Amino acid sequence: MRVRRIRVYVVESGGLRPVILEMTTDDGTVGLGEAALAYGLGGTAAAAMIGELCERCVLGRDPFRIEAIWSEMVDQSFWAKGGGPVVFAAMSAIEQALVDIKARALGVPAYDLLGGRVHDALPAYANGWYFGCTDAADLPRFAAAAVADGYDALKAYPLATILETGRLRHPSRRGVSDGDLRRRGVAVVAALRAALGPGPSLMLDLSGGLTPDETIRFCREVEDFDIAFVEEPADPFDPQALAKIAAGISQPIAVGERVYTRYGFRDLLAGRAIDILQPDLGNTGGILEGRKIAAMAEAYGVKVQPHVCASALSTAIAMHFSAATPNIALQEHFPYWARIPGHTELLENPIEERVSGGTIPVLDAAGYGVTLRADVLGDCRRVELRAPA
Repeated sequence: MRVRRIRVYVVESGGLRPVILEMTTDDGTVGLGEAALAYGLGGTAAAAMIGELCERCVLGRDPFRIEAIWSEMVDQSFWAKGGGPVVFAAMSAIEQALVDIKARALGVPAYDLLGGRVHDALPAYANGWYFGCTDAADLPRFAAAAVADGYDALKAYPLATILETGRLRHPSRRGVSDGDLRRRGVAVVAALRAALGPGPSLMLDLSGGLTPDETIRFCREVEDFDIAFVEEPADPFDPQALAKIAAGISQPIAVGERVYTRYGFRDLLAGRAIDILQPDLGNTGGILEGRKIAAMAEAYGVKVQPHVCASALSTAIAMHFSAATPNIALQEHFPYWARIPGHTELLENPIEERVSGGTIPVLDAAGYGVTLRADVLGDCRRVELRAPA
């Protein structure tokens, strides 16, 4: 078996820009992967990087030799050893697709290549429950509706601005202490807890939106609202700030969506400031790399919950990762993308449709068990490469 064709799709989807890799072997086996730079900037650069890496290191190769190909991408690209989201997002998509091909060829679910299923179902927390809100006053009502749908854990962004589309905009000029922003955030958290009552878990993603001193003040001011964790209380590439905040607050700290490969997570774990690791399997190096990160976290007594904010393909891949990970906590999940104007569903059989009672079932189809919708990909921008016959 050899890799013969590469297609990379850049999809416009309601403000997101998913980057999807479709890799095909000479016997027609198809593997899928996703570069998880779907929001913010960098997606088109990641698509081009996938093409370059595949041309140099993947086309014509045996797709079963995943570790050899991954190592060659790191060593022979030269720049990958320095890292960064574009390079590692591209490597993640390639590695994911190779895993999918191998699992499909063997007729086993992808989680069997990670050591086998540990969990038969995954408790999920809802993100995107705020889609459709027009201002902060709508948040309590939408949060209560998500709980009524069966989700007993929600993640909120108390420092973000709600856009007209219902999506969020993170704070700018984050190096400036902003007492008004902090106070508005506290008011949002208070209103959410009042609407939800004492039962449901509430998690706060701060996206490094305040300076460390203001972050500590904010976290202390919301202590009475029983916060399950605070995510990215500082930029993850500032470990000293994370350590300062960890020493000054009571809530667990979660970090990881902007950290790349086991080498980046090694330094986070060594600092002992993090309680929950959140590798994004679409930008940290892939699903096998994520498994290595989770094993390191387990040795440090740290929980893992993979970050997801891309297409439904990323959710399916994360399901396989979480199913095989002993120290998994919760699975991030976006059940309400359809509320966003212009959203495009890329899969024939998204796992989101099978979620019930806030729980993601662990499926046993071969590979990742999902298929791309050809009807929505035809007009997308794409990169295509073929190995010589």
